[in-house]
Amino acid sequence: MAVDVRHQSSVSGASLLQMREIFAWSGALAVTGIALACSNAPSAPSDPTAVLRQAAQAMAGLHSVSADVRFGPGITVEGLALSSATSKIQLPGDSDSVFKVKQGDFLLDLRVVTTGGHVFVRLPFANFTEVPPAQAKQIPDVTTLFDLHSGLPAVLPAGKGTTYVGMEQVEGVDSDKISTTYSADQLGQLLGGIKPAGDVKATVWAGRSDHYVRKVILSGPLVEAGKVVQVEVNLRAFNQAVVIATPSLSPA
Repeated sequence: MAVDVRHQSSVSGASLLQMREIFAWSGALAVTGIALACSNAPSAPSDPTAVLRQAAQAMAGLHSVSADVRFGPGITVEGLALSSATSKIQLPGDSDSVFKVKQGDFLLDLRVVTTGGHVFVRLPFANFTEVPPAQAKQIPDVTTLFDLHSGLPAVLPAGKGTTYVGMEQVEGVDSDKISTTYSADQLGQLLGGIKPAGDVKATVWAGRSDHYVRKVILSGPLVEAGKVVQVEVNLRAFNQAVVIATPSLSPA
């Protein structure tokens, strides 16, 4: 039987041509996919101050938030060394905070509840008592951190030497990491009158999509001149339902 070699040759040539076209299309699709991936990849903002400005606007719209705070060595309140704190905050003025304080080798709870313009404190091994208005000003009020005129919404964009550090995830959220420096006066109004002894460096993580501040680290002379201490604040549960109840003053 005669075999048509020319036919086989033309078929093979056609198959090779089709394969080349397939590879060419595959390559083109791959390159297109890479290009699209690169175009959708997060890029560094051109103006880190704009990132903080957007964060300030987002924080100004908060109704409630929860905060976890870690204090570095050397920060005390009423003679007790602060270790950490957790707060539930219902803006504009209600909060329920538990401070972990060190007394010797023991870690004790100091609870502060602010609601309806009243401040209640429960010292370790004691019941709640209401703090007289004159003394209440000396008690840390975490709600001042979110005051529109003196808190984060006002202070965030006002730092100096502001630079973009990079993009990191905080609790699974893509966040822009910004470095800046705040003056003692700026942090004094932020911390409700507790004025540092000098400029304080701050690192701020702001959510890339919702612009909420997720994390802040302050480092500097927060307590006294020449003594660098650090405070880390992590914010979460933005605008979730929060109930701040007035504590019972009767013995447990």
